[in-house]
Amino acid sequence: MGLYDSLRIKCPECKKELEFQSKSGPCGLYNFTKDDLPPEVGVDMADNIVKCQFCGNNFRLDCGLPKVCKVKLIKTKEKEGYPGNYNPDLPSNIKRMKELRKLLRG
Repeated sequence: MGLYDSLRIKCPECKKELEFQSKSGPCGLYNFTKDDLPPEVGVDMADNIVKCQFCGNNFRLDCGLPKVCKVKLIKTKEKEGYPGNYNPDLPSNIKRMKELRKLLRG
């Protein structure tokens, strides 16, 4: 059994707590809010549907992720045990490759 992270957000109808789960990102049983959700976790949860157990309504998660990621290089020291090899493939922990490519291509 693997670990996961959760997004906890209030139901817009009844104001009870909804939970979305992700196996992407740190997977340390973290509980994120809408204000601190990491993008890699949002990509994994995007378009998931959860039924509120209190009011019975279904909700789809729309993360509003940017179409293009802004990147910059920051000089840093090599971490111990890091080979320094560039891997052009996307990280293996992103399960929804089709959705990610769609987001990146726009």
